[in-house]
This record gives sequence, structure tokens and C-alpha cells, in this order.
Amino acid sequence: MLKLVSTPDLGHQYQVVRDDGLPDITLSLFASELMKSLSPASVPVYMREVLALFNWALSDATVQRHQWKMLGHIVEVRNIIREYLTVGAKCKLTYRADRTGVKVTYVSETQETRINVRILLAALRRFYDHRISAKIYPPPNPLLHAEVDRVTQELRNRYRRAINEMEGRDPIPAVSGVDALSGIRLSANFFRCVEREWVPKTIDDPDFPHLVYKAGKEYGWCLRELCVARMLFEGGGRISEVLDLTALDWSTSQFLNQFQARNKGSFGVRTKRFVVSSATAKLVRRYFDDDANGRRAHDRQRLCLTDLTKMDTADLAGVRLFLTTRGDPVTQRMFRSDYWNPALRAAGIVAPPHIARHWFVTNALRTIERTARDQNEMVRRKAELVQYMAWKTAERTLRAYEHVVRDSDFIDTTLKSIHKAMRQREQQVQRDPSLLAQFGTVESREVSKGLDEDVAILTGVSA
Repeated sequence: MLKLVSTPDLGHQYQVVRDDGLPDITLSLFASELMKSLSPASVPVYMREVLALFNWALSDATVQRHQWKMLGHIVEVRNIIREYLTVGAKCKLTYRADRTGVKVTYVSETQETRINVRILLAALRRFYDHRISAKIYPPPNPLLHAEVDRVTQELRNRYRRAINEMEGRDPIPAVSGVDALSGIRLSANFFRCVEREWVPKTIDDPDFPHLVYKAGKEYGWCLRELCVARMLFEGGGRISEVLDLTALDWSTSQFLNQFQARNKGSFGVRTKRFVVSSATAKLVRRYFDDDANGRRAHDRQRLCLTDLTKMDTADLAGVRLFLTTRGDPVTQRMFRSDYWNPALRAAGIVAPPHIARHWFVTNALRTIERTARDQNEMVRRKAELVQYMAWKTAERTLRAYEHVVRDSDFIDTTLKSIHKAMRQREQQVQRDPSLLAQFGTVESREVSKGLDEDVAILTGVSA
């Protein structure tokens, strides 16, 4: 059996190791190749799906009986993938022709599917591309359909002839603006995922954050967990982005209430920021300096805020904000499994940490709609929300409403209202705990891999 091991001190960030402790050269080189094109956080995700398939193939009776190999003939590879998707992943497969007449395999996930099919197929395509480019695996790529290139060329030739007959000339590149886009864009994938409908789940209860805080307090959360939870609800970030924060990210606001942060797909580059309330910023400072139960109690360097003001940029970038009791960075898996999930489960609430981001967007939109003076202001402030959240896809939809001060306007006009309302409600609940009504279960819906769920939340439409 194969497993992925982090080995940054050996010259490679990751290695794939066999049961006997020796590295699997083929898969270890592939993991290193992924580091060149993916963010460090994405590589384990891709490798996890690939290794699950390889390990399954080593033990599946059908695969072993036919002696199919993952590095064997193209037919063998496709048979293994087909068997894994149907038997191992519980998907439904349909072999039929697409709109161009090319026969391909369509993959539909079911309620029993527990793998990320889209990532698996993308990772396998990269894997065989890597083997082919290294002249180790003979082409073609098993994940690609050999007929697609021929069909694409035939369609382009027809398009060229049609333009020639109508205009008396060959097509001009669409970038010129003379001819419209041809619209010819065919998938070369042999296995194609069928889109699943996803209805975005919004959280409309203004008391939801305080119910989470209450659940955490009753479960035994410390200052660290409370700071993370408040930053999720007030800043609108993903759990991975919040836990990845460093002292350098915080120093941009002189250690007040703003943090620089990486975005999904930004390869660690800080392309967005979080803004939290002054009360939460005060709690974070208290957590950082607390030498009994806070960060300083577990920091090997015993740093405090005063020390940070004397450090240079490179040193600040190496100081993670949230630490475990061993002095290591808190991971999102640890936070989910050891703190968030058990606390909410004990309170009868079923909701992943990402629900906090959904709640933030819903609350922001509700605030915008309630306080906007007219339709133009509402559109502009929604565009400000898009920019603050760093939604690149939605930003294209609202490109006509770009404004150079969207980000600062959103912070001044919307975030202050959100934080003020949250603080007022929190004070009310502290004075009268009976205000918290019984909170119902929040079901986590399956998300279509083809639809940006953040855009769906913003626009209010399904896939």
C-alpha cells in the first residue's frame, strides 16, 4: 500500500512511500512535478485521490484477475478507472456519444460517492501527461480521447468554409473584434463528469454566530478557538485562510483589526484581506500575549506583540498566528475534528466551518438590501462585496460597476454595520440568554464541482 509523506528536509516536499518504507519513484516524481503547477496546499489533495485509486487497484479482485496495470496499455488503464468509479466510488457510468458523435464515458456521482471525481480525473490526466513527457509511457494519454482532435479540426474547417462563403474571406481572429467567437470548444476528456444541481444553502438566523460561540463555551473552547470562530463569522474567510494567517499578515494594520490573507488558488500570495470588529481584534491581541492559556504559553520563542514590532518582514512571515499546545501551526483538519465538530454536535447543530462564510455573505447581502438608498447603490455595494471576497468569477459578471474605492467603501459602509449589529445582538444575548431560540439542523448540501458556490450564494441561482 502507498502513502504520501511530507519530506521537506530531503529536497522534495512530498514522497510516496511503500509498505517496506522505500519510496515509489514514479509517484514521488509526480508529486514533485505537481509542486511546479499547483499550490502546496493542493498537491496533497490531488495525490490523495491518485493514491486511493492505486491502492484500490492493488487489492481489487477483478483488477488482479485480469492483471490490469495502472502503467499498462491504454485499455487496461481505462478498465481500472471504470471499475474504480463504479465499484469503489459508487458512481454511475454511461457510455454514449456526445453532440459531435464521439463516444465517451459520462460519470455521475451518487449519494454514496465519497471521492472527488473531478480532482481524480484531473490528477490522472496530469499523471499520464507527466509520464508521456518523460518518454516513459507511450502515448496516447488514457484520459484523453484520440478522436477529439480530428473532430475539432473538422469543425474548424467547416467554420472557415462558412465564413469564406458568406464574407469572401478567411476568418479573422476574434481578438480583432471583426468576427465573433466561433464557440468551438470541445472537451478532449474520455471520462466526463455530469454536472449535479446544487441549491445554495443560506443561513438567515442572526443568532447563528452566538449559538456557535455558546456551543464552544459549553464544550470548553479556549481563547484561540473563540478567536478563530469570530474571525470566520466577521471576516468572511475560509477556515484554511484564517488558520494560515501570520504576524506579517496582521502587521499591515499595526496589529489592529485587519489582516492580509491568501485566496483560494492564489498560491500563497496575499491577494485579499479580512476585517473584523475591534472587539475581536482585542481578543486576538489578548490571545497572542497570554502566557498562561494563550499563544505565548505554547510558543517556543515566547513572543509577545511588543516583540513583533521589532521584527523584520522575513521573520514576521514565519510567525503563525494560531498554534497548538505543542507550538505547531493549527491545521484546518485539527480545528474541525477536535474543536468545531464536537462542540456543535454536542449542541445539536450540524454545520461545517464553511457555513460561517455562507452566513457572512447572507448577512452582508441582507445589510446591503436594507440600507441601500436605491438600486444603483445596491448594485455598487454588491460589487464591493465581490471585491472584498475576491470572487474573480462574479467580478466579471459585475465588471460594468467597477469602482476604485469599492474595497474601502465596503469596509466603511457595510462591514461596520454588520459588526455593530453583531455586537449589539451579542450583548443582548449576554444579558438574556433565553433569547437564543432552539437552532435547527443545517444540512450540508453536495456542491457541484462545476459551480463556484460563492457565486451561487451571491447571485441566488443554482447550477
